[in-house]
Order: sequence, then structure tokens, then C-alpha cells
Amino acid sequence: MNYFENNVLALMPCAIKVPMEAKIASFIKNNDLSLKYEILSNAVVQAGFFEDIKTIEDLDKLPDIMVAPGFSRFFFPTFIERFTKKGAFQSSLDFVVSAAYQESGVIDPNAYYDIVAVNPLVFLVDQTNYPDLEPPKKWADLLSSQYEQKIAFRGHTDKELCEGVLFEIYRNHGIEGIKKLARNIKSRLHPAQMVALAGSKKEQAPFISVIPLSFANLVKESDTVQVIWPEDGAVMNPVVMLTKKNCSADAKAVSKYFISEEVGDLFSEVGFCSLRPELEGRMPRSGKYKWVGWDFLLHTDVKKLHDELNQVVNTHSLEKEE
Repeated sequence: MNYFENNVLALMPCAIKVPMEAKIASFIKNNDLSLKYEILSNAVVQAGFFEDIKTIEDLDKLPDIMVAPGFSRFFFPTFIERFTKKGAFQSSLDFVVSAAYQESGVIDPNAYYDIVAVNPLVFLVDQTNYPDLEPPKKWADLLSSQYEQKIAFRGHTDKELCEGVLFEIYRNHGIEGIKKLARNIKSRLHPAQMVALAGSKKEQAPFISVIPLSFANLVKESDTVQVIWPEDGAVMNPVVMLTKKNCSADAKAVSKYFISEEVGDLFSEVGFCSLRPELEGRMPRSGKYKWVGWDFLLHTDVKKLHDELNQVVNTHSLEKEE
């Protein structure tokens, strides 16, 4: 499959792929736009897509619009040097975001990238098996020795933690912080498992789960189970969009639609946070946000750093094999 023949190519989180496909199809048809498009499941095609994209050197061979979750190859040094820093992309942002997003710094000051939505990471605390343990309030608290082997994280694989938290800890606490984090890891779970274990009294239930807000909203809270929005901000996992600066008017219309209230509402329905200020009231929880920083993304080899930090975690983790 040649993904790059499309004018619009979007990799979407599984929960939103089908309704997003319907939205984009309807928008293109109703506005009589002449565009080829594909909306694909990120989990299914991400690896192949980003393997292919690293070989492309000609901007004309890329889709006019590309959307994908996370800190993907859009932030790898070769892609940034080849395209981003040469002014290949232009933000479509045409509204003022809320104060919480402005404060986080998530809006690209260079106007290269757009953030379509974010899936913030928060704390799920289960005191059922740990009634006397104090819950964390901030990200730095996760490094405390009192939480040794009491924290569950989500990972891309059994040996690879998601970038957001690793980058957050590394930026503020260095390699020593990553080592402390590693020693506190009890398990690596899918967020659905975190929700299922909360309040279960099972031995494998962690005290703290670092969980996406979209799953935290499914938790049945009680006297012993609570979702905590970190005081210093929920770490932001982004859905990122790149739009070619010199794209067609039809493509530009779709780019603006991706950051519209209508699409933002669709993200809100699955627990993601839209940057649209009109939709703030849709969120059952809110607070400050933490963004990794544009200078960090544009001047760091994020793939190399992610690999190095995972190696440190795997070396220093006390996690027991099941």
C-alpha cells in the first residue's frame, strides 16, 4: 500500500479511527473537495508508515496533510532537518487556545506543527492494599523510595515505556531520576488492565498507575480508588498534524477542519482533550498541563534518547518477571 499517494493521511488512535473516517469523508464530499485521503489505525500501520517516511527526501512525495499520535518520526532529526526547519510546513491554527494550553507552551512558536488533540497522563491511585501510603501529588513524587515497586506504566512493548513520562523525568531529574523511576516500577500494563485492577484487592494491583485520561475517565472511584490530576500538570501525549505550507486550498480546508470544534468534539467523546476553548466544559476533569517543549523536540534526537532511557529503565528496574 502506498500511503503517500494521498493528499490527506491520518493515523488515528483506535478509539477514534472509524468515526473520524466518517467525519473526514463527509466533509470532503459535502464541500466538493478534490482530494485523496486515508484515515488509518495508528496501531496497525504506524511502524510501516514511519519506516517508509524516513526514506523520502522530496517534499512533493509527502501528503499535503499528515496526522499521527505521539512523538513520531515527525520529530526525528533527519525529518526536521530535511523538511521542518526548511519551512515546509505551516500551522493552520486560527483560534486562541485556553489559558491552560497557553501556559503549557504546547502551541508551536515556529508555527510548523499543529496539535489536533492531546491525551493527558494522570495518576490512578489505589489504596486498597496500601491504606497508609500517601498518594503522589506531582511527577517528582514518583521518584520517592516509598513507591518502590508500586507503580504501573503503559509501554509500547514489554521493554519500552512511552516517551512522555520518560522525557518529563529526564528533563527535570536527569539519568538519576530515570534510575529512581525504574526501581519503582511494579509492572507494565495496558490502561484497560489498570482500570480493571483498581480496587480489586489483587496482589498485582499497583498503588499508582500512570494512566491516559481517556481511560481514567472509566475508573469507578471510591474511598480507596481515586484519579489525581498532577498539581504540576498532566503530561501531554499529542496528536500532531503537519500541513504543507504550499498545499492546495482544498487541503488547507481539511487541515482547518482537523482543528475545528466539530472534530474536537469527536475527540472529547473518547476522552481526549481538544484545544478548542469552546469544548473545555466537556471534560470531566481538568487542570494544568505539562508539555515536553518545542526547543527540546527540535534540538534532541528523540528516538536515540528514548532508546537510551529505556535501556536505563530496563537495567535498573526491580520489576519481577511474571
